[in-house]
Amino acid sequence: MNFFSAMFSERGRSVHFGNIWKTVACAVLTGALFVGMRGECKEQEYDRFGGFLGMEREATGFFRVEKVGGRWMFITPEGHGYVAVGVNHIGSYFEKQAEPLLQRFGGDRQKAEAALVESVKAMGFNAGDAYTMNAPQVPTNLPWVASLNYPEGEKFKMDVFDPAWQARLREVVVKQCRAFAEDPFVLGVAFIDLPHWRNLRVHYFKTLPESAPGRKRYEEAKKAGMSDEEFLGLAADTFYAQLRAAVKEGAPHHLFLGEKFQLRDAPDAVLKAVGKHVDVFCTQALVRSEHRPPEWQTFQKEGYDREFQLTGKPMLIIDWSSPFSLGEGFESQAGYVKPEAEAAEDRAKWLSDALSQPYILGVFRCMLLGMHPNDKMLEGRGRRTFLQDDGTPFSVMTERTGTANREALKKVCEDAVK
Repeated sequence: MNFFSAMFSERGRSVHFGNIWKTVACAVLTGALFVGMRGECKEQEYDRFGGFLGMEREATGFFRVEKVGGRWMFITPEGHGYVAVGVNHIGSYFEKQAEPLLQRFGGDRQKAEAALVESVKAMGFNAGDAYTMNAPQVPTNLPWVASLNYPEGEKFKMDVFDPAWQARLREVVVKQCRAFAEDPFVLGVAFIDLPHWRNLRVHYFKTLPESAPGRKRYEEAKKAGMSDEEFLGLAADTFYAQLRAAVKEGAPHHLFLGEKFQLRDAPDAVLKAVGKHVDVFCTQALVRSEHRPPEWQTFQKEGYDREFQLTGKPMLIIDWSSPFSLGEGFESQAGYVKPEAEAAEDRAKWLSDALSQPYILGVFRCMLLGMHPNDKMLEGRGRRTFLQDDGTPFSVMTERTGTANREALKKVCEDAVK
């Protein structure tokens, strides 16, 4: 019986756990994130947030970023270097798909959540969710990203030049931020996923009523000879100044991460404008991307390098999904999907390559368990998760992931203190 099989024994009983629970407890209490599946804890190597004790910086009580020995890193509230390796959608799983897992734990959601948190730690992940937080035990155990919404749930139909709308934005954002303003586990504050910063947003401004501030500003820009891309840069500059001000008013100690962009999707003018305001730039590699080789299978260094050059800010890869086949490899709309063992090796190399870049602060994975809407393209033949729907592991993937996560994080820390 391996670690994960024991962890998710029937109805959560600990009768089979033995020394495994001792290892987990040690990891939880000491923050020793590089514990092997059968290894021993090395006490006092990491602080309670996952920061490397051998890398001492100024402690401010909240997460911040700093360049350490040529490498950008988060600094934990206790003043230690930290790089995030997280996993997403832990909480959203409980909204619609949790029945198999809950059955395993006799309907006890608290036990099911606790088991998921421990499975995350056991795989060497040191950060929780970067999206909607519906699992209360995650943010109390792991650093997490606060993910906020815009007024009325808007995505891009926002007249950022309208004082009335600006006031509404400030009101909504400040209120949301105050709910976690004093939480030291918050890595930073982010907004919507996959923002529209191309034709849809231009069309929105062009078709506003003639009296609308945004319509007037667009027409003034065109008369001045601005291209649509340059206007989008102006809109982004205006909007991000407002967002930053609202975040810093509501949660003055937390980092401003901006929106969760997609690699190669935003115009250069927008990225330059965003970089003026964010503390950390967030981007992601998607399964649905048409880029080849697939962004999710091979780390695309040139793409991330370019976005770093344009924004000038350290980067957090906020979501990265990488499917694998449940049997033999097969062709899909997302590219060739490899069998579990081969895909696990690809994932390990992708993470290592990503964290080898001195401007990348961390990587969040999609997803722990459950089915994502985009998985329809896999036609039931593949998954992107680490655990099956009832919480039992995909054993090859989980074992290899645990080793890869610990090795990658340890190398980052060791290199930074040389």
